[in-house]
Amino acid sequence: MEFFKRKKYLILPSYQLRLTIFLVIILLLVTILHGFFLYQLTSKSIEEGLLSAHNRLRSTWEVLKPAIILTDGFSFFLTSLCFGISIVLISHRLIGPLFKFENRLREIASGRLDLLPLKLRKNDEAQILGDALNEMQNTMKERFEILEDLNKKLNTSEPPSIKEIKDTLETALKNIKTEQ
Repeated sequence: MEFFKRKKYLILPSYQLRLTIFLVIILLLVTILHGFFLYQLTSKSIEEGLLSAHNRLRSTWEVLKPAIILTDGFSFFLTSLCFGISIVLISHRLIGPLFKFENRLREIASGRLDLLPLKLRKNDEAQILGDALNEMQNTMKERFEILEDLNKKLNTSEPPSIKEIKDTLETALKNIKTEQ
């Protein structure tokens, strides 16, 4: 199962922690509002509808209040835990490929074109970018292989002709634009 293969749960802690804190604050505000409205609704109902049994119901409310606070607190804790787990899993699907892309681009920039194609998880949303990055790497590798072959020929006892050099350079530089 892929869930257990994960070695690092916080791959971009600043993002994941800020998102978790933001959602937990929203959850806390909703929980507080829920408790406030519940209290207001039950207090008005008790006061308006049942004036004669007010004291008896008031003591019932005092018994119910800790139970409501406890269940709201427990619900808040469980929902916060679910939010935290969901954020880690969702952010891995979003940020994980970005880290792979960043590392691969740095390796390509340093001249490593011999790497295997970049693989992402099955049905990953960033697969389009991964395919484009692999295509870029393959195209650059093919172009540089042509230039490498030309360099090897230049270092032999029979160097290539000017026409061969020109043709090789045109092939390697085909469709490359450097001016705007």
